[in-house]
Amino acid sequence: MSFFKQKQDEEEQVYIPVRSLSTQLPDNTLSVEVEDKLRAKGYKSRFKEASKVIIPLKVIAFILIFISLSYLVITQLKYIFFSTSYFELKEFEISGNSVLNNDHIIKKSGISPAQHVFNINCEEIKQRLLGEPLIKEAQVELQGLNKLKIDIVERQPYIYAKYGIAFYEISDDGVIINTEGMGEKDLPIITGLKLQNANLGSSIFHNDDFYMAKHWLKTLDEKIIKQISEINFSNCQNPYIIMLTGEKIFPRNAEDFKNRYVFLRALLDNLRKNNVEPFYLDMRALNAIVIRPKKLSQTNSENRGLTTGG
Repeated sequence: MSFFKQKQDEEEQVYIPVRSLSTQLPDNTLSVEVEDKLRAKGYKSRFKEASKVIIPLKVIAFILIFISLSYLVITQLKYIFFSTSYFELKEFEISGNSVLNNDHIIKKSGISPAQHVFNINCEEIKQRLLGEPLIKEAQVELQGLNKLKIDIVERQPYIYAKYGIAFYEISDDGVIINTEGMGEKDLPIITGLKLQNANLGSSIFHNDDFYMAKHWLKTLDEKIIKQISEINFSNCQNPYIIMLTGEKIFPRNAEDFKNRYVFLRALLDNLRKNNVEPFYLDMRALNAIVIRPKKLSQTNSENRGLTTGG
């Protein structure tokens, strides 16, 4: 009996403290530490919620500030670049011209002093300059902030192409550079070229007659050309020559005429000494020159002409 009683007493001793603790702490009461943790967790949650709103506001504010500063910078740069004289063109440097004066070249370029350098397109200026018939080549570049350099190569007159009563000056690349001359320059005169639709600035470079004329002028010596009044290419396969002394010559070709020119000069001198005025001299036969006089003597009235070797 004592054993069971002791066991019961021990169970009661254990049970009584538990009941006493449950009576001291109500079921809905939390410890201070737990409450602090819960409170801190609530603060973090509210901070995260606030952060979701604050971060986009910061981004928007940064963008607005950046736009405002950019606008201010752009406005100031625009004023510096476009509303001040610091970037205005102040000087032209022109070289290579001998016929065209500087004012004409500047006018042809389409550029005026005080024009803003940022509005200058060097390639466009070059193309405008090349529209001038006398300008063969052009280089345009900006030097520094205020100087425009223009270097040109002028076309030189190569021949006179006589058309009607007009003398067209033509350069060696076939461009008509002047139509108002009267033949006053010391240039070879070419007649018979087809210039019906040609005008100032036109090119006849691909004209067959012009090609043949260049071939003749390149083949003949300058001293020979100086003695020629004109070369006619109305028929480029059968051109004829008018000498300064008035004789009309039908040459075989440019090379043959050059080779037999000395003999031809001696023959013409001999004809003048004998008072024979030729209507024409035909050199198209190989090693022979046929002379057609303007007035035939009584004994030669039935002859078509005189023939001499050479």
